[in-house]
Amino acid sequence: MQHDLAAELAPEISLYLLCWYGARLTLDVYQQGMQADSIDRHPFLAISITGYPDITFTGPEEQVGYDFEADEKAEDEIQTLSFRMFAGELGDSVSVTVHWDRIEVPPLRGEVAREGDVVALRPLPGHFEHTAGYGYQDFEL
Repeated sequence: MQHDLAAELAPEISLYLLCWYGARLTLDVYQQGMQADSIDRHPFLAISITGYPDITFTGPEEQVGYDFEADEKAEDEIQTLSFRMFAGELGDSVSVTVHWDRIEVPPLRGEVAREGDVVALRPLPGHFEHTAGYGYQDFEL
């Protein structure tokens, strides 16, 4: 799970999209095929860019620390953080931290899914039911 999120957030374009358009960054916890919890990971995420305040989140599309909408009013768009992030110009000056130790995940019960297993997942009300195979799932529609 940590590796998969790191891979999703590695490209600067992903960070740009996260800051401008938001994303669903939940950790869905299933017990015996039933969704037991859905934990928003936004509050545990911090984007650090040299020369800028850290960008943190209080929830989806709720970033704190940098006003991306102010970039729209800039005289020289090429100098804005939005453009530099979109163009992938930040290089080593950007890093992402996920504070995994602060995420309270309930202990898992029951059998562990193994490679090759497929399970039916019954979500909390208002979410789609899914069938999932072993491994990373993003459930994009």
